[in-house]
Amino acid sequence: MNRFEQASPAPIKYVARYLPIVFFIVVLIVFFILLGNVSEDTAARQKQSLETALEHDIAQCYALEGKYPENVGYLEDHYGLTYDHDSFVVQYTFYGENLYPDYVVTKRSGIRFY
Repeated sequence: MNRFEQASPAPIKYVARYLPIVFFIVVLIVFFILLGNVSEDTAARQKQSLETALEHDIAQCYALEGKYPENVGYLEDHYGLTYDHDSFVVQYTFYGENLYPDYVVTKRSGIRFY
């Protein structure tokens, strides 16, 4: 070796060799994390939309018929309520024709293969 040449340290060679692979893996991990966040945000918006539609259809039923609907199926049949039954569960409690019903919208969890 010439005295004017500098030998590069061995660890830098290995870091430089694997840096693109590490960078790609980091970008891939960040991509999947962001994709999961978008999916969660979409599900939250769908849930909010379903709750708003239920509230609107219940009020419309009471305004037009003078009574609250007995179940969610009635709203689906007569007021055009539609939602993804595979993604959400609506727990609907009917108290009487003149008492506002309780409802809870819950997102189904689990892995689904399409």
